[in-house]
Amino acid sequence: MLDLDALVRECRRFYRDHDLLELSKGIPKSATIRDESARLLPMAEREGFSAAFVFPRFRRQMEHLDRIIETMARKPASGIPDNQQYREPFIADGMVKEPNGKLLQRTEDLGARNVGPYLYLYNPDPHPSARGKTARQIGEYFHARGWQGLTSPEYLILQRFLCEKNRDHRFHDHGEVAERHWMWLIDSMTETDCAVAMADVRGINVQAAPAVNRDSKRTVIAGLVVPLKKAADEQ
Repeated sequence: MLDLDALVRECRRFYRDHDLLELSKGIPKSATIRDESARLLPMAEREGFSAAFVFPRFRRQMEHLDRIIETMARKPASGIPDNQQYREPFIADGMVKEPNGKLLQRTEDLGARNVGPYLYLYNPDPHPSARGKTARQIGEYFHARGWQGLTSPEYLILQRFLCEKNRDHRFHDHGEVAERHWMWLIDSMTETDCAVAMADVRGINVQAAPAVNRDSKRTVIAGLVVPLKKAADEQ
């Protein structure tokens, strides 16, 4: 069973420890799930969305995106082997030979992410819906089920959390080589493109591919966004 209080403390501490104080401030010290969102919990359990992380409002993440890239994708991590260490990330809003530092991310149609802080419940294993499908097809599949994929800033934060936990660049619990991952970020998708993230011994690489592109080797995370509010004792 999810211990929301413990998770909130862990996530707030993670942001503070990585010089993302404004993100930590965006999450109440004592949070609870909004009444209208409680119905999502049985759905999450049924779908195997057993992993969780807490994020501040999406708008706040985008306001501090440069800082997120610096601390989550560029800054060396303590305790990580040299052959898994972070280095200069490759970030571009297209499939290009040279990075341009632009991270693809839509700002509309993101569910409840701009209502306030939220809990992201997800399946830690790659969802089979990605195999052989385009990003557009995966997005339609998720939408029909009321699911959400990862945004680009969520990915950057979560991959760093998992890397420091696992001491390598695995993202999924099963179904991939421990030292790397390669995945669609479905909730980054615009009308034409979708971000693709890869991490391995060369560091973080986030580019953008056409939404009609397909590659059977790319995985995808499926999850649910569950809005949070301040607990009654913190009002």
